[in-house]
Amino acid sequence: MLQFIARSMRVDDLPAVAVLENAVQLDPWTHAQVLDIAPMLHTGEYIGAVVEQSGQLLAYVLARTMLDECEILSIGVAECMRGRGLGKQVLWQLFEQLPTDIMTVHLEVRVSNEPALKLYQTMGFVEVGRRKGYYAPVPSMPEREDARLMSKSIHPETTL
Repeated sequence: MLQFIARSMRVDDLPAVAVLENAVQLDPWTHAQVLDIAPMLHTGEYIGAVVEQSGQLLAYVLARTMLDECEILSIGVAECMRGRGLGKQVLWQLFEQLPTDIMTVHLEVRVSNEPALKLYQTMGFVEVGRRKGYYAPVPSMPEREDARLMSKSIHPETTL
């Protein structure tokens, strides 16, 4: 049985992240936007994690840190690999590499994205608010959609 490997995102992962982002997101970042993160990855401003198997990228998370907070900007799991715990695995990898002064992790999620909501709740995120009409219409959803604002407290003394 082939093993899934979770690790920090490297600059050379960004092209594969851009492809996966485009395949799994309703309103994906452009290829160029993903690649533009390269000079900032692991500088203390942007961090990321991936899960791979036999060198194939199957899940990713990109985040930005500022002061004592982290904001998850994008997370994705290959459609054929959903339901296998890769979302949890990539998030745990991100949490493990957060700077020790990070106290809170934030994210936004579409109100209709029940699988993601379930994952985030399982990981300890709680809803702290909503943004009305945050997501622009996409072909499969012709109306603007609200975002759930979710946060998770991270305590430096807690072992993740």
